[in-house]
Parts: sequence; structure tokens; C-alpha cells
Amino acid sequence: MKRVRLPLLLLMLLLPLTSSCGFRDIDKRFFVIAMGIDQPSNGAKGFNVTLRLAVPSPKIEPGSGKNQVVSIQATSIAEAVRLLKAHVDKELDFGHCKVFMLGEGLARNNHTDMLRWLSRRRDVQSVAYMAIGHPDAKSILNIAPPDERYPGNTLFLMFGKDGTQSSYLVPVYVFDFIRRTEERGIDPVLPIIRAEGKSYVITRLALLDKTKLVETITPAQTETYSQIRNQDSKSTVAAVKDGDTMVINVDRISSHYKIVKANGEHVLRLHLRVSGIFEEAPLGIYEANWDKLEELFNEQIASEIEKLFKKVQHAGVDPFGFGLRYRATHAGSPQTWKDWERIYPNLKFDIHVRVKIDGTGLVK
Repeated sequence: MKRVRLPLLLLMLLLPLTSSCGFRDIDKRFFVIAMGIDQPSNGAKGFNVTLRLAVPSPKIEPGSGKNQVVSIQATSIAEAVRLLKAHVDKELDFGHCKVFMLGEGLARNNHTDMLRWLSRRRDVQSVAYMAIGHPDAKSILNIAPPDERYPGNTLFLMFGKDGTQSSYLVPVYVFDFIRRTEERGIDPVLPIIRAEGKSYVITRLALLDKTKLVETITPAQTETYSQIRNQDSKSTVAAVKDGDTMVINVDRISSHYKIVKANGEHVLRLHLRVSGIFEEAPLGIYEANWDKLEELFNEQIASEIEKLFKKVQHAGVDPFGFGLRYRATHAGSPQTWKDWERIYPNLKFDIHVRVKIDGTGLVK
């Protein structure tokens, strides 16, 4: 009898502990799959917070993904999340939220308040993606692509590159965005999402300083950034000859640079090597002088890279991490950073590009 009483007593003692641990069954949770933060439209202080919630469905087929979008305005992000709990009948769970989106207006003003909430919230994944919504995050989250199999699948495939592989799309993780915001010598970047019908388009990159958005770059410059920073081989390089555009599909790419001092000036020397086959070219390219074609590519690509470097330099930001490289190769003292702040606005660029044509494709 005593052997039976002891387990029963232990079970009775454990019941109060399990009932107060805050556990919720899966059918009593709303999984947040994307979150958007905008400036209030009426000029008031605070934030307009939008959550995209997944509605469970037994079907997994194109168009079967169901979502519920809720939005509210509050003086802080934490207060907005608490208020949104009063608009739904289930507990909000951020454990599956893979996209955090800033409205363009908020990004141009100040994005530091969002980072304070993201870095402290314990159920936010550090490997979630960050982006900027144009013109605002709410309008982007309200889009429901007709071919979406389950909630949020379209954005997840685009950023995760499990589906499309685009050189115009540069995924940015939460942990990397926070690191770039706090680290001296490298500044944050974010992809810009805009609506096109009932789908998304991501071709441009936003350049930010430590607090706000300061510049955006074109799709071509975004591809160049991806090639230099990430050595993206799923890309192309182009050149124009006699009015005809020639495009090479990149098979292999490598880039490296160093900062040297020459003739009393600091110079950044970049070496970019590219090889691939023609994807688009006029007929007769097979008989042309490939050495001259390669030289044409070298000159035009180097010119475009220099324009991009000068653009970010003029904007006063460093998305490539040149300053971080300078700090890493010089004495670790406060004076090193002061020297770089003086050097960067006047830094010269020496670009060397070497393109190797491997073939002309299926036809001559």
C-alpha cells in the first residue's frame, strides 16, 4: 500500500508545477510568420505594428496558404504586441517568425528602437531575415500570392534561396544586421521588397548607417555588391560593343582587396576574377578576337565598380567592411579608428578586373 501512496503523492506535488509553467497546446497558438513595423501615418509618436499569422490548413497545394493579418498602433513595439493579443483568441508565438520588415519611412528616420526589441525578445530567431518594405511594411504583409502553398512560403523561398537563386537578392539575418549596427568599420544593408500585383519583387539594396537609411542602389549595383562581397557565382557580367550588349553567365568568381599607401595616399586595390560563357551575344562572336573582348569587359566592369565604391563613399557608409579590414590589419587602438575616419572620405580606388571567356554557348 505504501508503494502505491508514494507515487500518488509525488504526482499530486507535480500537478501545480505543470499547471503553472505557461505551456500552450499547438491548437491554442497563433504562429507569427512575418512582422512589419511602420511609422504612424498621422504623425504621432510610436509605431504601427503588423503581424502576419499562419492559419493552419490540411491542404498543401498552390493557393491553399491561409493568413490572418492584424495591425495596431502603440507607443512602443512591446506594447503593440501586448495589445494585439487582445485581438486574437490564441497565444502569439514568434518562434516561427522568419521575416522582420521595416517600413521605408521608419528606416529613413530611425531603426534603433526595433533593434532594442529584437535583441531582447527571447523567442525571436537570430537567423530570421530582415528587409525593408516599400512603401511600407503593412502593404507588403497584406499581399497574398495566389501560388503560396502554406503561409509565408513565398518569402521564405526567396530569402532562403531554396527556390529562386537571384543575384539581385541579398539575404540579411537578424544577427548580422545587429552586428553591423554595433560594429565599427562595417555598416548594415537591407533588401527592399516592393509589391507587383499579388507578388513580391526584390531587386534593390538599401544602404544604412548606424541609425537610418541613407542611400539605395540600383539592381545592377546590387548584383555588383553581391559579386564583390559574397562572390556570387549565380550572376552575370555585361559589356556593350558597337551598341550590342554582351552578357556572360558567371561560372567562377573571386575577389580580394587590400588597403595600401602609395605616393602619400591610401589606395584600395581590388582584384576581381570572373570566368564564364556567353549567355547573350551577337552572331559571329566565335570568330572575334576574344582577348579584345575580355579587355572590353575588364574596362567596363572596373568602371562600374569604381562608380559603386564612390557612391557609397559619398553617402558616408561602408557596406563592404573596408574599415573593418583596416582595423584588423592595424594596431588595435582608438587611434586606428580615428585614422580610418580621416582616411575613408579621401580613399582612392584602384580596380583590376580579369574576365576569362570560356565559350560562346551552344552556337558560334
